Amino acid sequence: MILDVEDREPTALARLRAVDEALRNQREDRHRADALLSLIANLVEDYRNR
Repeated sequence: MILDVEDREPTALARLRAVDEALRNQREDRHRADALLSLIANLVEDYRNR
């Protein structure tokens, strides 16, 4: 998946956005969910503008 994001595959970014939404709606284990949300935000920011 990371390589697909690096290659700017539109479906990879769409999958990241779907995971982002699912994590935001998750009520349990917020610490881990928040860490993953941070990672996803960084990936989207880094590769969206390349």
